[in-house]
Amino acid sequence: MRHRSVVIVAFEDVQGLDVFGPADVFYFANYLAEIAGADQAPYTVHVAGQAPGPIRTAAGPMIHADVSVSDPRLRPDVLLIAGGLAVGAAASDEQFVAHIADLAGRSEEVGSICSGALLLAETGLLDGRRATTHWASAAKLAEAHPDVEVAPDSIYVHDGVWSSAGVTAGIDLALQLLRTHHGAEIAADAARNMVVYVKRSGGQQQFSAQLAAQSSTHPTIEDVCAYIVDNPGADLSVTTLAGRVAMSERSFQRLFSKEVGTSPGKFVEQCRIDAGRRLLESTSEGLSNIARRCGFTSPETFLRSFKRLVGVSPTEYRQRFAT
Repeated sequence: MRHRSVVIVAFEDVQGLDVFGPADVFYFANYLAEIAGADQAPYTVHVAGQAPGPIRTAAGPMIHADVSVSDPRLRPDVLLIAGGLAVGAAASDEQFVAHIADLAGRSEEVGSICSGALLLAETGLLDGRRATTHWASAAKLAEAHPDVEVAPDSIYVHDGVWSSAGVTAGIDLALQLLRTHHGAEIAADAARNMVVYVKRSGGQQQFSAQLAAQSSTHPTIEDVCAYIVDNPGADLSVTTLAGRVAMSERSFQRLFSKEVGTSPGKFVEQCRIDAGRRLLESTSEGLSNIARRCGFTSPETFLRSFKRLVGVSPTEYRQRFAT
């Protein structure tokens, strides 16, 4: 079993799970290898910061960077860049980015976790490649780096460089790395020990409300959006919604699309699917009743729309996420 060194890059106010999620996958790989009698552990994991020492996570607890990104002796087999809401400050630090770029050049495999893609993109390593990130950062990544082909709904992507979606998706990416390094069996065993799916179905849309919609600051459209979310089973046609705010249908559609970033029809469909998703998670109601409560004309229409937007069927979704 080949041994690999893993370096996870962190910064002040990093998302803790972006670091510890992947690290725990590699920990369980080591544990499973040990009880199987392997002659060596498959992984060692280091956390790299701007300098060795404590790093505050976004939630408050500290982690310890045992190496520096600027250490020329580092030769990682796997280099992963963590993310977090503070990634913008890290990405604007030119010296930090330059050290990451140098370290990536000495690494066999490189990847990002969550919004760490915004930091990795500053090195230029994502240019001309397909990549993903947290759904809330996808538009920002695409705007700041137009040479990157952003895949906003993917859980993880490998296009020469690895990238994962938000937060817990770093676990999915690390499990895939484990699978490619040492086979499906140990990856499945590690997933079972972590009580996660070795490969989850669907994309990020099943975990985010109104993924395609932007936040509106227009009071009229804010009110309309709130009404749609609260009343998914109501008549939400453009004619009815425009009438509620005393606007022509054409003017309403134009203003709504400008403020929300998607058409009224698509927003309504997404809200209805989100309502259906919550009912699937929290109730044992049949699909016909859920479809009716969420404003769909038939269970078949609900099923087709759900599968298209979420990526799995309502039945499969309920099996995975029902509480």
